[in-house]
Amino acid sequence: MSDDNTKDYALEEGIGRVQDGAEGLFSQLPSYDEMNPGKRCAATEAVKDVVIDRPFLVLPVVGIFSFIVGGLLRRRR
Repeated sequence: MSDDNTKDYALEEGIGRVQDGAEGLFSQLPSYDEMNPGKRCAATEAVKDVVIDRPFLVLPVVGIFSFIVGGLLRRRR
């Protein structure tokens, strides 16, 4: 047998914000306080959690919302 099963593999650090996970996306914001979750807005945290956990639920909702807003803006002209 080979020794390939005993080797430890790890991802490279600092590849990019998306590759590092969702934490990398929000840590770039100056107002995001990772150490004090009590100071964060509950609504913002809820939206972030839903977008990360259920992207296929969010995509149709955003599409319908965009369609409605586009119709309202077009009607206004």
